[in-house]
Amino acid sequence: MSMLLDVATLDARRTVARGSLAPLAQGLRAELRPVLEGAIEIPRDKALLSRTGGRCPNDGTLLRFDPLDARHVCLVCGSEVRGELHDRFRPYWYQLWLAERVLHAAVLGVLLDDRECIDAAWRVLNGYAEHYLEYPNRDNVLGPSRPFFSTYLESIWLLQLVLAVDLLEAGASRAGQDGARVRERVVEPSVALIASYDEGISNRQVWNDAAMLAAGALLDDDRLMDRAVGGTSGLRVLLSRALLADGSWYEGENYHLFAHRGLWYAVTMAERLGRMADDALVHRFDDGFAAPFRTLLPDLTYPSRRDSQYAVSVRQPRFAESCELGLARRDDPRLLGMLARLYDTTAPAGDTGRRASTADVERNLPATGLTRADLSWRALLFARETLPPLQPHPLESDLLPAQGFGIIRRDGGRCFVGLDYGRSGGGHGHPDRLNLLLSDGDARWFDDPGTGSYVDESLHWYRSTLAHTAPLIDGRSQPRVDGELEAFEDRGSAGWMRARAELAPGCVVHRSIVVAEDYLVDSVEWESNDVHEIALPFHGVDVVAPTGAALAGEPAAIDGGAGSEDGFGFLSETTRLFPETVPVPLASSATAEGRAGLRGWLMTSAPASWWKAVTPGPPGRPSQSLVLVRSTARRGSIRSVWSWRSAVRSAEFDRDAFIVRRADGSAHTHRSNDGQWSIEPTGGEIVELGSDVAGVVLHEPVARRELAEPAQHDRSLSIPFRSSLGADHYRASEESWEAASRPAAVVHIDATADRLVVRVEVPRAERRFIAIDAANPFDNDPAAIHGDGIQLYIDVGERASGWLLVPIAGSTTVARRTAEGWSDALPVEATWEQTGDGYRLVAAVTLPSGVAEVGVDVLVNEITPGRSRRRGQLVLSGARGEFVYLRADRHERERLLRLDLGER
Repeated sequence: MSMLLDVATLDARRTVARGSLAPLAQGLRAELRPVLEGAIEIPRDKALLSRTGGRCPNDGTLLRFDPLDARHVCLVCGSEVRGELHDRFRPYWYQLWLAERVLHAAVLGVLLDDRECIDAAWRVLNGYAEHYLEYPNRDNVLGPSRPFFSTYLESIWLLQLVLAVDLLEAGASRAGQDGARVRERVVEPSVALIASYDEGISNRQVWNDAAMLAAGALLDDDRLMDRAVGGTSGLRVLLSRALLADGSWYEGENYHLFAHRGLWYAVTMAERLGRMADDALVHRFDDGFAAPFRTLLPDLTYPSRRDSQYAVSVRQPRFAESCELGLARRDDPRLLGMLARLYDTTAPAGDTGRRASTADVERNLPATGLTRADLSWRALLFARETLPPLQPHPLESDLLPAQGFGIIRRDGGRCFVGLDYGRSGGGHGHPDRLNLLLSDGDARWFDDPGTGSYVDESLHWYRSTLAHTAPLIDGRSQPRVDGELEAFEDRGSAGWMRARAELAPGCVVHRSIVVAEDYLVDSVEWESNDVHEIALPFHGVDVVAPTGAALAGEPAAIDGGAGSEDGFGFLSETTRLFPETVPVPLASSATAEGRAGLRGWLMTSAPASWWKAVTPGPPGRPSQSLVLVRSTARRGSIRSVWSWRSAVRSAEFDRDAFIVRRADGSAHTHRSNDGQWSIEPTGGEIVELGSDVAGVVLHEPVARRELAEPAQHDRSLSIPFRSSLGADHYRASEESWEAASRPAAVVHIDATADRLVVRVEVPRAERRFIAIDAANPFDNDPAAIHGDGIQLYIDVGERASGWLLVPIAGSTTVARRTAEGWSDALPVEATWEQTGDGYRLVAAVTLPSGVAEVGVDVLVNEITPGRSRRRGQLVLSGARGEFVYLRADRHERERLLRLDLGER
């Protein structure tokens, strides 16, 4: 039997593949021709992730991947680029493409009794058995891997191969020595790497679990299957904690779509293997098929929330297939309605990209019309033989309470207003609680820009509050907090949503969004015992003069947080504005031909400063204007009215009311009182909107990674202090402490009258010191972390400083760089010297007077010949089972050891 289907069902699918889904089967086989003809070679090089590899140097977009044409061509500007980094990036796509083709060949071979497909599948599988162990497991970005640079990619790749072997053997294909060889030389060593790296509650761990479950079934390894389903970050935990009660994935739509595809594999196999017993979790999983379609924008793209590619259309095969797979499990009118849109015969048909599809790692393409013949092997095995008549399901107002996202729609779904208030989204989240989104048709007035490349500096901009339409506090990006829903009600002609978030200790910010037929009211209010500045950015608009022209201002720098993800460093052409009228009028900077622009009126309760700048646009789009209003008070408000169809002529504000004067001469008076909102139209009946959210399932906590959380040390240590760093202090990459030849260091800490002196002895080191300002061709991290060196962190209460310290060869001088998220406020002097096979570094930090206790941590980076990334790192405060991947020079303040300085 197969781990996907029983024998009887697999036999029945042969009839479907020759019948109603024959066009799909025939299309897949035609695309398989290069593999069938044996013209495909298995790559010999390990894939390499770099800042420029695979991207156009002109516009930053991903270069075309064509499995049969190795040239690197930009589909936007048409240029062809060359270079080793592009060549080394290509195997990333190619390995996934080839593994998926093996699975295609297996499926078609079994369903169509096609010997040519079966032979081709085994030919590539045997090729991998020959070459897999030749790929080096080193220099990875996110977990151990041989062909790739991240574990989850190897999981996706291995999953394709394992399912192919399983189907071939279930279909009575030849196996024997071929199957045993693939198990021994590919499946066993690959799944051992995957099992060695647990990513906790993460979309990537979904794929690790799916691969472990499939490999465990193929290897008849109950321990591996038990871990994949019931482990601390196994399938059941992911379904109960990361897939929320409303069926949405906690990291947002983009990662929902990726994670849910992995969950489909895991749930399908677990059910088939008799290991999926919780009906409630299965129901939650089934709800997940419809969840991402609930937040669609009017142009059938999903909001680019959190780390998402920008403006991704659902008119792509994988979205239609997700609907089909959901309907294969149960009836759901939402999925049938979405298929009616996706299979709309009037939608222009374009390139579906299936010929170059790369397994389950999405490569988004422009929207295209679709039919069932555009789907994949999954549909051949699982989709219904025929579909019932399809009718579009209306896009209506909706609330995803567990996700924390409210949506009010108007004009049959052609107008979308969203309030993103709830989950911060984990590692892929953005600091954008209480973010406002507004779209009218294909006009994205207040948009979420998503995220571009993870290895480009622009990532920091997209992960700033300033890049969104969300409130900043005290000139910095928001802390990573979750917001709470206070009200949600929609009557059709009027509705509102209100939420809150504590953006600083004791400072609670509320945002109310009231939506009429063709305008909205936005009220941001805060209350605190201390004075705070609240700033609200609006992108794509200008403050306008009475003439309607953009208001000119005076060139001036905009002060703000200096952190890379505070966003202020990305602003250009900064100007201070001095509006002459109250409320302040605003208008969209650009308006498409034939469409009304966006107009706004804004007023603050406390004095405010007004600023204008140019910011990066969404990824791959032009830069755009920004208006920033900043107001400082213990409690206050920023209130505005926005009209997008020329329905509003003006707006007036007083202490407790908004008056919206419409173009037709009527007026609406808005009032807020005790958590209620009322709208009184001229000569009409008052509409009362309430705050009752009883019965709404609010979000539950997401379990964090099961490795120990950083914890404050509960006792102070005395000085002089000495610690020998070894196994318990080692953050590894691919090699354990033992395999890495037991890296070691000794840390001595003492104090003088005004200084803390830290001495680090490293007995064995390559002394490979990378210049502190060297460019990093691989990612956003400082290049110098990938050589020998020291990271030092000192906390004296009001001041906390951190540095990357790197010796300069041929001298006693030590170069330094301020660590990400830390300051350079404390004076530091450092020197170094060689010591036998290693080196000694001494850093003296001047302390403020009166300091009795200090927090200290020391991290020792180490590297070996033949590597381009650090092998590991010794951590004075303890490694706690962690890995070194993606840590750069960031460090949590609460981890520092507390040292009692005693009498000085």
